[in-house]
Amino acid sequence: MSDYKDFIGDFKESPVEIFEKWFQDAQDKEENAPAFILSTVDEHGASNARTLLLKEVHKGKPLFFTNYNSVKAKEIDGNNNVAMTFYWHRLGKQVRIRGKISKCERDISRNYFQSRAKESQIASLTSKQSESVSSRKNLETEYHENLIRYNNESVPYPENWGGYYVEVNEITFFIYGEHRLNDRFQFVKKGNKWDSLRLYP
Repeated sequence: MSDYKDFIGDFKESPVEIFEKWFQDAQDKEENAPAFILSTVDEHGASNARTLLLKEVHKGKPLFFTNYNSVKAKEIDGNNNVAMTFYWHRLGKQVRIRGKISKCERDISRNYFQSRAKESQIASLTSKQSESVSSRKNLETEYHENLIRYNNESVPYPENWGGYYVEVNEITFFIYGEHRLNDRFQFVKKGNKWDSLRLYP
């Protein structure tokens, strides 16, 4: 066991509890705390990455929403091992998460979709994410046509849009120190237990 408790606190069941505390602190102090990098691999084993927004941690699992027809979703269908990276400059902290990803319940996706601003709902409905579009003008035309179409009625929930859970099996906490003498603590899940390691910077 490492000396992590002296630096990042303790947890009852999972080190994801520590991440939740850090995330809450980041939301209070960072400009865009929910932003993270999601890394995937394609069918040829080539890596891919993009910036997304974390919605919340739901029952110990990070949860975010996206288009199920996107490139990332296709890569997830082929390989459900993913990595998430959070960087919070003002706090001087970073978190790396590795785990297996799966779609969340349809009701959770639909309820969250319906809670969003109507303009955001229509943007998600309009977007054929990752497909080519001929011009900005055409994109805006489609968007405004949908604004008019659903002006006086609710926006239908698009079945190709929803949430993903990440089942965390490894998480690394990083605290920046002076002279790059940083603190790194890694937790790896082994069965129902978590092994902890202090890593060299």
